[in-house]
Amino acid sequence: MAKFGGNEFIGFSVPLVFEGRYFIMEPGNPPKITVVREIEGKPVFEVLKNEPSSNLYTDVSKTLPGIITITDKESGFLYKIRPDSKTSVAFGTLGGGEISAKISDREIEVGGLALENNTFINQAGVTVCRDGSVKIGGSIPTQVLSWLSS
Repeated sequence: MAKFGGNEFIGFSVPLVFEGRYFIMEPGNPPKITVVREIEGKPVFEVLKNEPSSNLYTDVSKTLPGIITITDKESGFLYKIRPDSKTSVAFGTLGGGEISAKISDREIEVGGLALENNTFINQAGVTVCRDGSVKIGGSIPTQVLSWLSS
């Protein structure tokens, strides 16, 4: 169990999903963020505990202040993460804009939607879509759940 923004995650702490990427958060100061996605049945890590993780599909970089930027090798900017007490993530949209997400000790805020005092059991808190829409909750595929369990 983990709590972020007054929201309780039972089973797995996945407050955000974006384009098949699962943002896993571990409590700490700053929280540890891991981003994983499934490709051909295997986990591909883009970020592992606040550190860039090299892979064949995206370019991942980290600036001196600790901002991690992920860019698709074919289509361009995907998202950037700034892990600290008010962790923020900016997601790229199809129109070239950005959707911002903030996870603090009070709430999870994404694109004007604020979540406080919710319980998520083996599911994600917020799903962010490339078209700019956001959805509350989201299933985590069995394959991803098995990786999180091991």
